[in-house]
Amino acid sequence: MKKLILILLIGTVPMFGQQQNNTISVIGECSKKIDIEKYIINVEFREVMADGYQNIESKSISQLKEDYKNKLNTIGLDFEKFKENVLYKITSTSYGAQAYYFYVTKSLDEVKKIHAQKMKGVTITWVDVIAQEKTNEEMTVLNKKAIQDARDKANRIAGSINKKVGSIQRIEDTNYKQQYYNVNKSQELQKHYITVTFVLE
Repeated sequence: MKKLILILLIGTVPMFGQQQNNTISVIGECSKKIDIEKYIINVEFREVMADGYQNIESKSISQLKEDYKNKLNTIGLDFEKFKENVLYKITSTSYGAQAYYFYVTKSLDEVKKIHAQKMKGVTITWVDVIAQEKTNEEMTVLNKKAIQDARDKANRIAGSINKKVGSIQRIEDTNYKQQYYNVNKSQELQKHYITVTFVLE
Protein backbone atom coordinates (compact mmCIF):
# COMPACT_ATOMS: atom_id res chain seq x y z
CA MET A 1 0.00 0.00 0.00
CA LYS A 2 2.85 2.38 0.90
CA LYS A 3 4.55 1.56 -2.40
CA LEU A 4 1.34 2.33 -4.28
CA ILE A 5 0.98 5.74 -2.57
CA LEU A 6 4.63 6.53 -3.28
CA ILE A 7 4.20 5.65 -6.95
CA LEU A 8 1.11 7.86 -7.18
CA LEU A 9 2.94 10.81 -5.56
CA ILE A 10 5.89 10.44 -7.91
CA GLY A 11 3.51 10.30 -10.82
CA THR A 12 1.77 13.55 -9.84
CA VAL A 13 4.95 15.63 -9.42
CA PRO A 14 5.58 16.10 -13.17
CA MET A 15 1.94 17.14 -13.62
CA PHE A 16 2.22 19.98 -11.07
CA GLY A 17 5.57 20.98 -12.48
CA GLN A 18 4.13 21.10 -15.97
CA GLN A 19 1.26 23.34 -14.85
CA GLN A 20 3.65 25.77 -13.17
CA ASN A 21 5.92 25.90 -16.22
CA ASN A 22 2.97 26.63 -18.52
CA THR A 23 2.34 30.10 -17.13
CA ILE A 24 4.23 33.38 -17.21
CA SER A 25 3.79 36.34 -14.84
CA VAL A 26 4.61 39.81 -16.16
CA ILE A 27 4.33 43.31 -14.69
CA GLY A 28 2.59 45.65 -17.10
CA GLU A 29 2.82 49.41 -16.76
CA CYS A 30 1.56 52.66 -18.20
CA SER A 31 2.15 56.32 -17.43
CA LYS A 32 -0.44 58.32 -15.53
CA LYS A 33 -0.88 62.03 -14.99
CA ILE A 34 -1.42 63.23 -11.44
CA ASP A 35 -3.76 66.21 -11.15
CA ILE A 36 -3.65 68.48 -8.11
CA GLU A 37 -6.89 68.89 -6.17
CA LYS A 38 -5.75 71.43 -3.58
CA TYR A 39 -2.88 72.96 -1.61
CA ILE A 40 -2.74 73.21 2.18
CA ILE A 41 -0.45 75.99 3.38
CA ASN A 42 0.75 75.52 6.97
CA VAL A 43 1.81 78.67 8.82
CA GLU A 44 3.57 78.99 12.17
CA PHE A 45 3.34 82.08 14.38
CA ARG A 46 6.12 82.30 16.95
CA GLU A 47 6.43 85.04 19.57
CA VAL A 48 9.18 87.54 18.72
CA MET A 49 11.57 88.46 21.52
CA ALA A 50 13.11 91.94 21.64
CA ASP A 51 16.70 92.22 20.41
CA GLY A 52 18.38 95.59 20.89
CA TYR A 53 21.41 94.66 18.79
CA GLN A 54 19.26 93.90 15.75
CA ASN A 55 16.70 96.61 16.53
CA ILE A 56 13.89 94.04 16.83
CA GLU A 57 10.83 94.79 18.94
CA SER A 58 9.00 92.09 20.84
CA LYS A 59 5.66 90.95 19.42
CA SER A 60 3.03 88.67 20.88
CA ILE A 61 1.14 86.05 18.90
CA SER A 62 -1.94 88.26 18.73
CA GLN A 63 0.13 91.17 17.38
CA LEU A 64 1.75 88.93 14.78
CA LYS A 65 -1.62 87.66 13.61
CA GLU A 66 -2.97 91.19 13.28
CA ASP A 67 0.09 92.33 11.30
CA TYR A 68 -0.10 89.24 9.08
CA LYS A 69 -3.80 89.84 8.51
CA ASN A 70 -3.05 93.37 7.28
CA LYS A 71 -0.24 92.06 5.08
CA LEU A 72 -2.57 89.52 3.45
CA ASN A 73 -5.18 92.22 2.84
CA THR A 74 -2.72 94.00 0.56
CA ILE A 75 -2.69 90.98 -1.77
CA GLY A 76 -6.43 90.41 -1.63
CA LEU A 77 -6.50 87.51 0.85
CA ASP A 78 -8.57 87.19 4.01
CA PHE A 79 -6.89 85.80 7.13
CA GLU A 80 -10.33 84.81 8.45
CA LYS A 81 -10.20 81.90 5.98
CA PHE A 82 -7.16 80.48 7.79
CA LYS A 83 -8.03 77.74 10.29
CA GLU A 84 -6.13 77.09 13.52
CA ASN A 85 -4.34 73.74 13.62
CA VAL A 86 -5.08 72.94 17.25
CA LEU A 87 -4.05 69.28 17.00
CA TYR A 88 -0.62 70.18 15.64
CA LYS A 89 -0.11 72.67 18.47
CA ILE A 90 -1.01 70.04 21.07
CA THR A 91 1.42 67.50 19.62
CA SER A 92 4.22 69.98 18.93
CA THR A 93 7.39 69.72 21.01
CA SER A 94 8.39 73.35 20.40
CA TYR A 95 8.96 75.67 23.34
CA GLY A 96 7.68 79.21 23.76
CA ALA A 97 4.47 80.87 22.61
CA GLN A 98 3.37 79.77 19.17
CA ALA A 99 0.26 79.19 17.09
CA TYR A 100 -0.32 77.11 13.96
CA TYR A 101 -2.76 77.84 11.14
CA PHE A 102 -3.49 76.37 7.73
CA TYR A 103 -5.11 77.66 4.57
CA VAL A 104 -6.69 75.51 1.84
CA THR A 105 -6.71 76.68 -1.77
CA LYS A 106 -6.97 75.28 -5.29
CA SER A 107 -4.93 78.17 -6.67
CA LEU A 108 -1.17 77.85 -7.16
CA ASP A 109 -1.11 81.62 -7.68
CA GLU A 110 -2.41 82.11 -4.12
CA VAL A 111 0.27 79.75 -2.82
CA LYS A 112 2.94 81.87 -4.51
CA LYS A 113 1.46 85.11 -3.15
CA ILE A 114 1.30 83.82 0.43
CA HIS A 115 4.80 82.37 0.20
CA ALA A 116 6.13 85.77 -0.87
CA GLN A 117 4.86 87.49 2.29
CA LYS A 118 7.90 87.57 4.58
CA MET A 119 7.52 88.63 8.18
CA LYS A 120 9.52 88.16 11.38
CA GLY A 121 7.81 85.59 13.58
CA VAL A 122 5.72 84.10 10.77
CA THR A 123 6.93 81.06 8.84
CA ILE A 124 5.37 78.87 6.19
CA THR A 125 6.49 75.52 7.56
CA TRP A 126 5.33 73.37 4.66
CA VAL A 127 2.78 73.08 1.86
CA ASP A 128 0.78 69.88 1.44
CA VAL A 129 -0.03 69.08 -2.19
CA ILE A 130 -3.13 66.89 -2.34
CA ALA A 131 -3.59 64.88 -5.53
CA GLN A 132 -6.97 64.37 -7.14
CA GLU A 133 -8.44 60.91 -6.66
CA LYS A 134 -8.84 58.79 -9.79
CA THR A 135 -12.37 57.84 -10.80
CA ASN A 136 -13.45 54.24 -11.46
CA GLU A 137 -13.50 55.02 -15.18
CA GLU A 138 -9.94 56.39 -15.09
CA MET A 139 -8.74 53.34 -13.16
CA THR A 140 -10.34 51.06 -15.75
CA VAL A 141 -8.55 52.84 -18.60
CA LEU A 142 -5.20 52.62 -16.79
CA ASN A 143 -5.73 48.93 -16.00
CA LYS A 144 -6.48 48.13 -19.65
CA LYS A 145 -3.33 49.92 -20.81
CA ALA A 146 -1.16 48.18 -18.20
CA ILE A 147 -2.64 44.76 -19.02
CA GLN A 148 -1.97 45.31 -22.73
CA ASP A 149 1.62 46.27 -21.90
CA ALA A 150 1.94 43.07 -19.85
CA ARG A 151 0.66 41.02 -22.79
CA ASP A 152 3.13 42.69 -25.16
CA LYS A 153 6.00 41.89 -22.78
CA ALA A 154 4.78 38.32 -22.34
CA ASN A 155 4.58 37.88 -26.13
CA ARG A 156 8.19 38.99 -26.54
CA ILE A 157 9.39 36.65 -23.80
CA ALA A 158 7.30 33.72 -25.00
CA GLY A 159 8.47 34.21 -28.57
CA SER A 160 12.08 33.86 -27.48
CA ILE A 161 11.35 30.32 -26.22
CA ASN A 162 9.03 29.37 -29.09
CA LYS A 163 5.87 29.66 -27.01
CA LYS A 164 2.63 31.54 -27.48
CA VAL A 165 0.71 33.58 -24.92
CA GLY A 166 -2.80 32.37 -24.22
CA SER A 167 -5.55 33.49 -21.89
CA ILE A 168 -5.13 35.43 -18.66
CA GLN A 169 -4.98 33.18 -15.62
CA ARG A 170 -4.63 35.84 -12.91
CA ILE A 171 -4.53 39.61 -12.49
CA GLU A 172 -3.03 41.29 -9.42
CA ASP A 173 -3.99 44.93 -8.97
CA THR A 174 -2.46 46.79 -6.01
CA ASN A 175 -3.36 50.31 -7.19
CA TYR A 176 -5.49 52.78 -5.26
CA LYS A 177 -7.79 55.55 -6.46
CA GLN A 178 -6.12 57.88 -3.97
CA GLN A 179 -3.02 59.31 -5.67
CA TYR A 180 0.24 60.73 -4.34
CA TYR A 181 1.88 63.85 -5.76
CA ASN A 182 5.67 63.69 -5.62
CA VAL A 183 6.84 67.31 -5.32
CA ASN A 184 10.46 66.22 -5.86
CA LYS A 185 9.59 64.77 -9.28
CA SER A 186 6.73 67.02 -10.31
CA GLN A 187 7.70 66.94 -14.00
CA GLU A 188 7.81 63.16 -14.22
CA LEU A 189 4.81 61.03 -15.14
CA GLN A 190 4.07 58.41 -12.51
CA LYS A 191 3.49 54.74 -13.30
CA HIS A 192 0.47 52.47 -12.93
CA TYR A 193 1.42 48.79 -12.49
CA ILE A 194 -0.53 45.55 -12.96
CA THR A 195 0.84 42.01 -12.50
CA VAL A 196 -0.69 39.58 -15.01
CA THR A 197 -0.23 35.81 -15.24
CA PHE A 198 -0.78 34.32 -18.70
CA VAL A 199 -1.11 30.73 -19.85
CA LEU A 200 1.69 29.61 -22.18
CA GLU A 201 0.72 27.50 -25.16
